[in-house]
Amino acid sequence: KQLHTCEVSRCLVPGKRGTLVCKRRAPSSLADDDFVLETGEWGMKRRHPYLNAWMPALTLNARCNNDVKLLTNSRATTNVTFYITTYQTKKQGKHYNMSAILAKGLAYHNERTTYVDDLRNQQRLLFFRLVHTINREQEIAAPMAISYLMGKGDTYRSHHYTPIYWSSFVSAMFLVFPELHAYKAK
Repeated sequence: KQLHTCEVSRCLVPGKRGTLVCKRRAPSSLADDDFVLETGEWGMKRRHPYLNAWMPALTLNARCNNDVKLLTNSRATTNVTFYITTYQTKKQGKHYNMSAILAKGLAYHNERTTYVDDLRNQQRLLFFRLVHTINREQEIAAPMAISYLMGKGDTYRSHHYTPIYWSSFVSAMFLVFPELHAYKAK
């Protein structure tokens, strides 16, 4: 609902002078058009004092309630950036039990590695089992899970890169500049 109504149990809180004040700062000041003043003050077009700031194109296309706010270099920008980053990357829970998980994985490995005589294979299997144990307990954000299910992996990139091997580069340089062989001999 876009039209704000002030109620005691919702947004009205006691102000400094003992009067009830809307914590959403309603009613808002009215303006016929969007504006930015030389002092840095800005405002959105608002023709009703209790109507939330909204964008018609966003409302029409998203078909949902929305509030629009201009974010400049302020504390609000920092807060929104932190919120979006945390939401997208899904901060992992505390790893206070990671050592217990690894100990459990090590115990499992020690119980089941009697058939492996080669030290290298035993260590490889140990690392594989420990990484698998950690991955099994790891939380994964929904966007990352969907990305894996769609076969897109865990990275976004706009270009496809080709590896350049140094030996190929050196060989090409020797073909174009044969006099470099003299420096190689020194």
